[in-house]
Amino acid sequence: MSENPQSEAGRTALQVACDTEVSGCVFRMRTEEDDRDRLLQITRDHVAEQHGKEYSLEEIDERHVTEVPVETGGGS
Repeated sequence: MSENPQSEAGRTALQVACDTEVSGCVFRMRTEEDDRDRLLQITRDHVAEQHGKEYSLEEIDERHVTEVPVETGGGS
């Protein structure tokens, strides 16, 4: 069964990256758009555990989550 290439066109994912480069943190997570709640929760837990800072889910969503295009691995 082949995939419909049109269903992949224009898809985006959500990405969050820890911006504490000075500390050497390399936390980065990317997931599907419909998994936003899980992305926010994991990010909040990471920041609290690794950096001792507390942020609301809304703060993380507004300031740190970006939409990125999904690259499809289709070659011909």
